[in-house]
Amino acid sequence: MVLVTSALATQLESSWLASEGRSLPSSAAESADAFAKAVANWFSAAQAGPSPCATAMARKAQLMGQAASALAAQSAPGAGSALASAVAAYMTGQSFPPGVASAPIAVPAAAAAFTAVFANLTAPTSARANQTAAACHLLAVSTIVVMPPPGPPTPVS
Repeated sequence: MVLVTSALATQLESSWLASEGRSLPSSAAESADAFAKAVANWFSAAQAGPSPCATAMARKAQLMGQAASALAAQSAPGAGSALASAVAAYMTGQSFPPGVASAPIAVPAAAAAFTAVFANLTAPTSARANQTAAACHLLAVSTIVVMPPPGPPTPVS
């Protein structure tokens, strides 16, 4: 299955971002848990060629821990940069048997997108969810899965 950005945006909007009738999570850890669940559920659909991601759910706790630090940052640039690094670290090393994901190369672009989300907390929830999902998708598609011979390196889709 191919990663669908709108599916992640929907998950982020419904379970992570405060929307009408819902309040913000009570702590950075609670927010990070909701973010990590949405991203891990979405990334579990990732494939590199015919190989599905085998470790997306198993590495959710790693993402949650690093995202908590990002979400506790006191500035939009700090949070954006740290969240991009957290998502990139989560994607790096994911297993697509028999291959392994390399580091995403779009971390600076994703950091800028995440920073914009954190800098404009008054933007509509759907716009923030879409921008966050687009940044995660950018990281995913800038990741190459290295396959052992005889298969060539294959992009994540």
